[in-house]
Amino acid sequence: MNPRLQKIRMQIENLLYPELRPYGRSDRDRLLQKASETPFDFIEWVGILAALVLVVSLTRYGVADLDLADRTAVALVNFLVSIPLLGVTAGPFLVRRKRRGLRLQLR
Repeated sequence: MNPRLQKIRMQIENLLYPELRPYGRSDRDRLLQKASETPFDFIEWVGILAALVLVVSLTRYGVADLDLADRTAVALVNFLVSIPLLGVTAGPFLVRRKRRGLRLQLR
């Protein structure tokens, strides 16, 4: 991997998972992999479902009067808008699960 991308990845991990700061790359990868196996709790499930409902309601559109090319373009734009919205709304619950898994491992 590009050293610059590796450095950015390390900074993002330090920001999201401060518990990993003292660990090297191989330990980080192993800990994060193990933490991602942690099951979701009730709050995380509800949060992700609420995020999904919110994003679906924000990105609804009507295509009754559009031809096929316009429908395709609207669907593509809708998809490109919904992905970052899902990341912003559901992402914190995914990070929460991983942090919880890290805390359980590092006890």
